[in-house]
Amino acid sequence: MPLLDSPPVKELIEALRSWEKPALPPGLAGIEKWLYGVEKPGKPGSRYAVQILDWLYAFVRLNVKRGPIFLLEDILTQRRADCLAYCKLFVILGRRVGLDCGVVDVVIDSGGRYVPHTAVMVKLTGDKPRFIDLWYGSRDIRHRRLGLRVKEGRRWVVKDVDYAGLKHLEVKYLPDTCVDGITLYVLGNRHLNRGELKEAVRCYDRALTLYSENVRPYYNRAIAYEMLGENERAQKDYADAFRDKDALIRTMAREHPEITDLMQLDIKEVDEQAQEIYLLRQGIITGRRVSLAAIACKFGQTEREVEATLLQVTEKLKGNLT
Repeated sequence: MPLLDSPPVKELIEALRSWEKPALPPGLAGIEKWLYGVEKPGKPGSRYAVQILDWLYAFVRLNVKRGPIFLLEDILTQRRADCLAYCKLFVILGRRVGLDCGVVDVVIDSGGRYVPHTAVMVKLTGDKPRFIDLWYGSRDIRHRRLGLRVKEGRRWVVKDVDYAGLKHLEVKYLPDTCVDGITLYVLGNRHLNRGELKEAVRCYDRALTLYSENVRPYYNRAIAYEMLGENERAQKDYADAFRDKDALIRTMAREHPEITDLMQLDIKEVDEQAQEIYLLRQGIITGRRVSLAAIACKFGQTEREVEATLLQVTEKLKGNLT
């Protein structure tokens, strides 16, 4: 079942043909034919899957920058995406090139923040899953708590799991219907902010039908009901939004300035390597500040060169450099 806002295949392929392509790694010469649907990909082994996801990450980041766009149809024209749109685009393209991938809900991020955020999970044959976050700038991130599917007996159950517990569980990304639920929740927030209360309620209703484990729509629907004067319904939704500890964590999620401000890295046209150096030093990727020595080792630079890059990025973000 396609995501509810998936662009038509013909429109998607036409857009992809005009996008800039990173250099292809050896053995992946057919990846463009897979993207365009000229050939069907086989199921890649773990080594090739990692090469494919690394190439696809570079492809998306090269052509789509951070921005307040959450609908897939708008990415193709505006070349901007928020975390949700990034995930949906990566998943659509990833499946076209043979990756077993989908979206997961980030409940607590790598730095311990309660966030309304999403990332991509890629299942690698014989290996633990890889989590990709195009907004945080990581091909392999370890967010602390995730909403995904867990196998319990013969059933797959959607629940929130700490990253440390994943190694003991058989897990899978969210069903696409849950991703549609997140999209409708965000759309409901847009209506709520515009004062379009009945439209907001309708979106939250559908969001909860598709992804009942996500309690955030209860809280925002309660606000909409309160503004509509429907206090009894509002109180019931507030109770559902705060019904237990797991619900409370989701309800307390908020946008954090240090995360939303990552948009400025693209607006100021900071190159990808400089971004990664900055994100590692700031602790955005790992949840803790990485030492200058470790960053220098990773990029084959001196500590002084790393410091110079960090200074340049900081000055650009302050607006002192163009």
